Amino acid sequence: MYGEQVYGEARVSLPPGAPAGDTRSLGRVIGIAIFAGLIALAAGTGYVSATSTASWFPAKWDPRIQPIADEVARLRGLNFVHPVAVRYLAPKDFEKKVGVSDGISAAGRAEARREEAVFRSLGFIGGKVDLLKGIDTAQTSGTLAYYDPAEEDIIVRGTTLDVAHRVTIAHELTHVLQDQHFDLPKLQKRAADSDTGDLSSLKALIEGDAVRIQQDYLKKLSAADKSEYDRENSVVGARVKKETTSVPEIVSLLSDAPYELGPSTIRVLVAGGGNQAVNDALTGPTPSSGVFIQTGLVEPAVAVSSPLPPADGTVVGKSEIFGPFEMFLTLATRIDPGRALQAADVVDGGRALTFRSNGVTCYRVSVNPASATSRPLLLGAVNEWANRRARTTVDTSGDLVGFTACDPGKAAPDPKSAQLGTAAELLFVRTALTVEVAKGPMTGPQARCVAREFVAAPGAQALVLGVGSGKPSPEQATQLQQLSAASAIACLRDTSAGLG
Repeated sequence: MYGEQVYGEARVSLPPGAPAGDTRSLGRVIGIAIFAGLIALAAGTGYVSATSTASWFPAKWDPRIQPIADEVARLRGLNFVHPVAVRYLAPKDFEKKVGVSDGISAAGRAEARREEAVFRSLGFIGGKVDLLKGIDTAQTSGTLAYYDPAEEDIIVRGTTLDVAHRVTIAHELTHVLQDQHFDLPKLQKRAADSDTGDLSSLKALIEGDAVRIQQDYLKKLSAADKSEYDRENSVVGARVKKETTSVPEIVSLLSDAPYELGPSTIRVLVAGGGNQAVNDALTGPTPSSGVFIQTGLVEPAVAVSSPLPPADGTVVGKSEIFGPFEMFLTLATRIDPGRALQAADVVDGGRALTFRSNGVTCYRVSVNPASATSRPLLLGAVNEWANRRARTTVDTSGDLVGFTACDPGKAAPDPKSAQLGTAAELLFVRTALTVEVAKGPMTGPQARCVAREFVAAPGAQALVLGVGSGKPSPEQATQLQQLSAASAIACLRDTSAGLG
C-alpha cells in the first residue's frame, strides 16, 4: 500500500526564503527514478489490479463529507461514480499503516543499501546516512491522509474533522475522481513499463491535480476558516519540522517535488485548456522528468538504450530512467545551479545502470542531448561536475553524454545544504514565473521560454535570490521589469531561445 498504490497529503516548511508559517505539501516518497526499486521492495507489494478488492461501497457520503465531495466534483469538472468510505485512525495506528521500514524483507534492505550507495555516488548524501530511515521518518511524520485505490477508501490521521483535515480530504477526493474516471493503477502500470517516462512524472500530474483542487477548495472557505487553517497548519508544520530534522535534504526535496512542482504544471495546462487539458495529460503518454523543470511540458522523452557495464562489472538490478530532473539535481550539488538548470533543459532522455566492480558500487549514466548544438553545453556542465568529484569519469564518445560515478563509501562527506537549497529556490522561482506568464496571453512554450531566459540572464540569479520572498526595492523592481521585457521579446521571436 505504498508509493505507486497510495496517495497522501501533508505539510512541511517551504523552501528557503518563504514566509514563516507558510506550508508545502509532502506525500509518500517516490522521488526520481532511482528510488523506484527501493519503494517497491519496501512495500513488499506489486501493482494492484485495476479491479477493486472492495465488495461494497457506502450508499451515500458521510454527511460531513458530502459538501466537500460536491465542491470537489464541481471544481474538477467530474462527477463521482459512487461514494467511498472515509475511515479515521488514531495517529499511532495511522503511522503504523504508512511506515515503510517495519516488516521490510531482507531483499528490501539490500535494495536500500544499494540505493544508499547510488546516492553517495551522486553526492546526494554522506556516508553515515540511513536512507530507509529517512524515508520512513518523512512519511510517518508528514502524512495526514491517503487514498488507497486497492480498497477505494480514504484513511485519515486522527478522528477530528477540523479545517486542515477538510482541506486534506478535498485533496484525497480528487484522487478518488481520478481513479474512478482514469483508473490510477492502470496509468501507473503503463508508466512503470514506459521507456520514455517514469512514475515520478506521472505522480507529479496526479498529485499536482489534487493539490490544485485542494488549493481552490481552500480559496472558497470563509475568512474565519482560512485563518483557522493557517493556525492548524502552523501546528502541524512545527510538529513535522521537529520530527524530520534528521531527514536528508535530498529526501525532503524528492518527496516534495510532485506536490510542489506538479501543481505548477497543472496550472499551466489549465490556463491553456482547462480541466480537459489535465485529463489529456493524465491519460496521454507518461512525460519525462522534464515536467519538474520545464513547467507544463508533458511530453515523453527520447528512448535511450541502457549503458553497458565495464568488462569486470556485475550488473545490480535493472536499468532505470535518468532524465532532466535527475540531471539537474546531480549537477546542482557541485556546480552553479543556474548552469545546472541550463544543462538539464537540454536533456532529452536518458538511462542509468548500477554495477559492482572490485567490490565497489558504481552508477553509469547515458543521456541524449536535445540537439547536436546543445551537446557542448551539456558535456561542459557534466565535465565541470565530474572534475569536482572523486571516483567519477565522463564518457565523451558518440552522440550521447555519459558519466560513471562510484560510491566513495562510508567516509563520504555530507553535501553542502546551502548548495542544494539555492538550487531548489532557483527552480521554484523559475517555475512560479512560468505559471504567472502562462496566465496571460502567452502559450505554455512561450511562458517556459520567458522564465528560462529570465533566470539565465546575467545578474538575474543574484537578483531574484536577493529579493527572496520580500518586496523588491525600487531599483530591484526596475531591474526585474527590464529583464522581463527582454525575455518576453526574445521568446516572442523564438520559443526555443536559451536551449543550447
